[in-house]
Amino acid sequence: MAIVDKIRPETIEKLRGVVDFYMLRGILPVARSWPKKPKPPYTAIQAESMAVFKIAQETKRRISPDMLEAWRKQSFGKKEAWGDTFTRLIMEYWKEYRVIAPIAIDYKIEETETEFWVEWTGLRVYLDKEIEEVIRTERTLLIAKDDISKMHKPIYIKFIDEYGKRLIAPFILFEV
Repeated sequence: MAIVDKIRPETIEKLRGVVDFYMLRGILPVARSWPKKPKPPYTAIQAESMAVFKIAQETKRRISPDMLEAWRKQSFGKKEAWGDTFTRLIMEYWKEYRVIAPIAIDYKIEETETEFWVEWTGLRVYLDKEIEEVIRTERTLLIAKDDISKMHKPIYIKFIDEYGKRLIAPFILFEV
């Protein structure tokens, strides 16, 4: 990857397919060699991982505005953009378990007079197109308001499975 100063549209057109010009994080013009897709025949694992990657890209469009804002806040000041973190988490989970992790597409923090909890709207998609996707709501454990004053700040909430493995959601900054 190289930083470019001034590039004319005709140069971009002339080098299309050889050099990829784009804005890194929307502010820095850069160039890199044109990405190459592996040529068939693919191994079964390559084909499956490409399908998982495609699902990851398609799923980004289904994230609610609140969830998208949480992803962006989490990636602020980091090398990895939110979309890269999102895709990486999906690919890592698939690599370990050979299934696509549940993806949080929305959340809301609820409260009563004495406690808080987070409701996650999770999306479960499958590589097998015969299996329908599932959208369901899950709730975190209740957090007593009295206990919050004793906790170290800042408090982050994460979406995890029953084994403690992080699922596909940003860390949510819990502000009291």
